[in-house]
Amino acid sequence: MTTDQARSAARQAARQGAHPAAKASERGAATRSALLAAAREVFTTQGYAQAGVTDIVNRAGASVGSLYHHFAGKADLYLTLFEELNAEQAERTRRAVRGAREAGITDPKQLFLVGARAYLEVCLEQRELFRLFVSGDGPPGFDLVRRQRLADWVSVNTDFFVRSGEPQDQAVAIVMTGALGLCATELTLSPDAERMRKIVDGVIEVLSRLESPRP
Repeated sequence: MTTDQARSAARQAARQGAHPAAKASERGAATRSALLAAAREVFTTQGYAQAGVTDIVNRAGASVGSLYHHFAGKADLYLTLFEELNAEQAERTRRAVRGAREAGITDPKQLFLVGARAYLEVCLEQRELFRLFVSGDGPPGFDLVRRQRLADWVSVNTDFFVRSGEPQDQAVAIVMTGALGLCATELTLSPDAERMRKIVDGVIEVLSRLESPRP
């Protein structure tokens, strides 16, 4: 065998050796996605408490063993869906604010409102999943997780919006964030998407008129 032939054979062997691992990784990712999609459907139709692991794996076309390979259990699936929704909201908000800045908007309040609309649009699009997380039907300890996430959100929004350091400005930021949270919850209660979009427009309009009180 020539040197070139040996090198060619070695490269082919390496490709063949990597191929099964790559395929296994792809299968693993596909199984994980299928389990999350199934969990989402089961949780939003049956509720968390009534959902069973067997319901989820049967819908996913997977096995109980594969579920526990990717997740710690039913609660882990629920928390993963929650984190993915929050990640989507954060990314959409950042993208909207970045686009507004690139368009020349510099006023913190206007940027806040742009981000607020993007956040509410995700809530509207994902309202069945959002409804699950505000329903109180979740694993033990989830309420604390959700409240901590809300506190973090208020802190981030306050830091973003407040520039003067005045307590009145901070109060306005807290009120605006609270209004967004209430609006997001209301979006989950109605099946009428068009009506909810009009409510989103109205909430953004009301917030745009809110000014910091000055002594």
